[in-house]
Amino acid sequence: MKIMKITKKITAVIFPLVLAALFISCGSTATLDTSPKKEAEEPSGEIEAKGTGSLKAVLPPPPARMKEAPKFDFTGDFLQIEAENTYYDGFDLVGDADASKSYALKLLGESSWAIAEVNFPAGTYEGLACVLAPDIKHMKFNILINQDSYPVFGSEPPVLKYELTTRSVVSFTLDQPTTVTVKIQQNSANNPEANGHNGMTIDYFTFKKIK
Repeated sequence: MKIMKITKKITAVIFPLVLAALFISCGSTATLDTSPKKEAEEPSGEIEAKGTGSLKAVLPPPPARMKEAPKFDFTGDFLQIEAENTYYDGFDLVGDADASKSYALKLLGESSWAIAEVNFPAGTYEGLACVLAPDIKHMKFNILINQDSYPVFGSEPPVLKYELTTRSVVSFTLDQPTTVTVKIQQNSANNPEANGHNGMTIDYFTFKKIK
């Protein structure tokens, strides 16, 4: 009987000590993380345009709209004029990473026009346009050099990509230095049979002196 009482007393003393040790042991390993949480980092860098009509294209600001025909001096052997830098009406300004300066003009109708003035020295010149045609039935328009109308059009195919109008070169000769009005429009001023189409996008036009 005495032995049983001693065992119970020892058990009564040891059991609380074991519980206390377990509690201390658990507390030492389960520390509370009070450090501030970092938010998920966003991917850095700009999204580059991959092609025509890209919804995520990163484009420069559009050019200011001209209020009168801009004037250019032809120097050297070559001049390139961006269509969006002309004085225009009846065109849509199109933002496109595939265009030479990220913008172009879309021809909307018969009354559309885009104008620039160029001071040319005497000489013979060839002109081309860089265009994007939606299909082979909408790929033609006219360039006027002063009052002379020149039909221009792309190749068949390609369409749906920018190309130079090398099949329809604008060629003219000036006997003396001349200020020329260059006008882009759908229809011919002199020849109704050479009327053009709506819907094509004009990136730029160039002039090259050949002699």
